[in-house]
Amino acid sequence: MREGIKTSGHEGLLLHVVDGINRTLQLKEVLRKCMEAAKVVMNSEASSLMLLDELTGDLNVSIPTGPVKDEIMGMAVPKSKGIGGWVISYNQPFISNDVVESDIFWKDLSTGFTTRNIICVPLQDNEGQAFGVLQAINKKDGQMFVNEDVPVFESLALHVASAIERSKKFDEVERKLSERDEQLLDIRQQLYDNLSAISDLLEFDLEEIRDLKSRRILHSANSRIKSVMEVQSFLPDREKPDAIDLPAYLGLVASQVEHAFEDSEKDVRLNLRFEEVSLDSNRSMLCGLILNELMTNAYKKASSGKEIGEVIVSLKQTSKDKIVIIVTDNGRGTEVEEKGDEVKKSPKSVVQKLVEKLEGDITYTQNPEIGSTSILSFHV
Repeated sequence: MREGIKTSGHEGLLLHVVDGINRTLQLKEVLRKCMEAAKVVMNSEASSLMLLDELTGDLNVSIPTGPVKDEIMGMAVPKSKGIGGWVISYNQPFISNDVVESDIFWKDLSTGFTTRNIICVPLQDNEGQAFGVLQAINKKDGQMFVNEDVPVFESLALHVASAIERSKKFDEVERKLSERDEQLLDIRQQLYDNLSAISDLLEFDLEEIRDLKSRRILHSANSRIKSVMEVQSFLPDREKPDAIDLPAYLGLVASQVEHAFEDSEKDVRLNLRFEEVSLDSNRSMLCGLILNELMTNAYKKASSGKEIGEVIVSLKQTSKDKIVIIVTDNGRGTEVEEKGDEVKKSPKSVVQKLVEKLEGDITYTQNPEIGSTSILSFHV
């Protein structure tokens, strides 16, 4: 701060206010803080900030302070009128200790307040263009504004302008993020509709196919499509746009597999034991695809000579931030045919590739007396 500035006693206050402004992102809070700062730092009866309306070209009074603040709040001043209009037009500060004698003074905005003296400085953007003005009105105790007050007020105006510009950019980012969310929702809906149409066509083809093996292949393909499709319908929450209710989603996948085997000669009962778990959409989809494969195989192998087959699917989140999915059946499980070092394409090989994408682990156990179990685990 320059030597001889009479308001140097407010230097600490100015720095404190500036720090507060710099930490603020909400525009209304920025304006409120800067108006109170202008009045205190300049030791004035009132202060106001006027912002240029890009549509009308007028200066709008924003969050004034002083005895008539409620009356003049939101009033518009033509850009070609008054001290504020002169400052923003010429992009220069202005001081007057006798506004009545000033040629550029327009009028008081309220009959309940008389302007004696004023200091007004422009608010400038990053390119130096004025987009508003900051002014303090009527120095207290009959004092006058002096030239040394200008750099102090300009310093405050600089930080105020920066805070307002930052708030505008923040609002713009918010707007763009909102638009992006809308576009993503539209894309997801289109994807859902397209996959649904494909699924419907496969269902139509299934009615014409009598070969049991071919029907099962189409059923399996359709189940995979539906596993991907249904993820999209679980993404309506704007606060957590990518969070999936995993139990609800996996429950739907499980019911689709169960439905695919309704015409089977086997009597298989499904038992779901799910805990509450939330997961992002990409990994949820992988879980759905894996569950689809494991359950399809379990339904094929369930019972193994027993009168009633049983498939149990469990979902839980451990204290070690792991999600565990367990598929158990009372059959003989997945068999892998080997020839030398080669493993023929099997449900296990398909699942393994999906597990690798999930960055998880899967283990298989088999007991001829009890049945087979597949355990998938991965970190949250």
